[in-house]
Amino acid sequence: MGDSLKQKTLSGLLWTFFETFAIQGFGFIQGIVLARLLMPSDYGLIAMTGVFFAVSYALVDTGFTSALIRKKERTDIDYSTVYVTNVVLSFVLCLVLCLCAPFIAEFYNEPQLFPIVCTNAGLLFVGSFIAVQGVRLTIQLDFKTKSKITVLSTVSTGIVSIIMAYMGFGVWSLILPNFFSVLLRGILYYIYQQWFPGFRFSWNIYKEFFSYGSRLMLSSLLNAIYNNVYSLVIGKYYSASSLGYYSKGGGYANLPTSILSGVLYKVTFPVLSKIQDDDARLEYAYRKMIRVSAYVVFPVMILLCVLARPLVLVLITEKWENCIIYIQILCFAAMWQPVHSLNHNLLYVKGRSELVLRLEVAKKIVGVIILCVTIPMGLIAMCYGQIVASLLFLVINTFYTGKLINVGFYRQIKDLFPVILYTSFMGVSVWLISSLFVSSLLQILVGVMLGVSLYLLVSKVFKSQEYLLLFNMLKQNIFFRRRMRRNSGFMGDVS
Repeated sequence: MGDSLKQKTLSGLLWTFFETFAIQGFGFIQGIVLARLLMPSDYGLIAMTGVFFAVSYALVDTGFTSALIRKKERTDIDYSTVYVTNVVLSFVLCLVLCLCAPFIAEFYNEPQLFPIVCTNAGLLFVGSFIAVQGVRLTIQLDFKTKSKITVLSTVSTGIVSIIMAYMGFGVWSLILPNFFSVLLRGILYYIYQQWFPGFRFSWNIYKEFFSYGSRLMLSSLLNAIYNNVYSLVIGKYYSASSLGYYSKGGGYANLPTSILSGVLYKVTFPVLSKIQDDDARLEYAYRKMIRVSAYVVFPVMILLCVLARPLVLVLITEKWENCIIYIQILCFAAMWQPVHSLNHNLLYVKGRSELVLRLEVAKKIVGVIILCVTIPMGLIAMCYGQIVASLLFLVINTFYTGKLINVGFYRQIKDLFPVILYTSFMGVSVWLISSLFVSSLLQILVGVMLGVSLYLLVSKVFKSQEYLLLFNMLKQNIFFRRRMRRNSGFMGDVS
């Protein structure tokens, strides 16, 4: 059981990383092309509606997918009940959003938002028809199939979006291709699984899942509102272009963390759920995941901060120069996101969703206070406030992990301290040396090569546990794949 779970974990991490890296990598390239074709105001219009749809998606899920993943024995009626719940709620919310669309457009004084809101509301409803199919693959730990479907649909949709932007569709090139994505994923899910959840519904199962999922839903709602409240405030008091710069800067700053956080959540939650009753194994795996996530993310974020200016000028031109400062500041807030995600995952695995809700309420109160204090000071001050909020969130998040498995704030910072030192040394060195070059392209090339080389060299010299762990994982995976190929060849010869 232990070896099987370990192999599934490693395979899941690799396939999910491939999925996330491929999606985000292509999304990065797609974003560069679109940023050259579209205007900052186009991105600002999309960001203005973000809070409304983030809330809607949290309400549609109601925490049921997490409850479904966590449940040890699932039946067809479990899947069907979640499916029916998602479809019905999404239809109701679709109608509500369409009715509210004129008021949203009036709130921002942007008439274009009326059709944008209504169209995205339709996408919310259509997307609910394929949500459970994807969850089933996660439960089966079939990350390979899920990765293939996600990558194929994302790349295809991105190509359609680029074509539409080139043809002059403007902001609609960021919206309409999503319908094509839903259709393609639905077809691929059925081809690979030959399975449909059905339309049966059980009130008993609904109550069972709601008792667990409702608190997760409230937590997700708080997250959805808080994560978009900055866009709400900026969109109300500043122009669509200003919000576009902020949105683009935040998007680049959150790109590396979203890759790893997505991998960690998709793989660690179902895997850790299988050892939820073994605190010793859970603590060991949890601390290892925190160290490895920081070891990968921290240097990437610092490199992005140091090289933000040449990257923006080379990739998306001077048109987006105003977003550079936002990237540089928000990198320090976003770099802690994988650690936050892992702290939450532990509480989900332990079935303590009520603790997640308590933490979210406390964090959002702190975050809103910081936002209110910084709003009169301007956009830059609001960004610095997010760094303070992220560090305070770490203190709050680690309170219950310290009580459940004795891995609290002090222990996590102690585990992360070597990585912080390696990263700081690398960041200062890259900043000093890259600034000697005038060419933006040379700054990027020299900065990246120097940063990676220094980081790995320092890790090796000081025998970093994370460096050795990743090196050994890579070596074990190569050995495992070679052994599987040899076994497959042997079985073929025997047959």
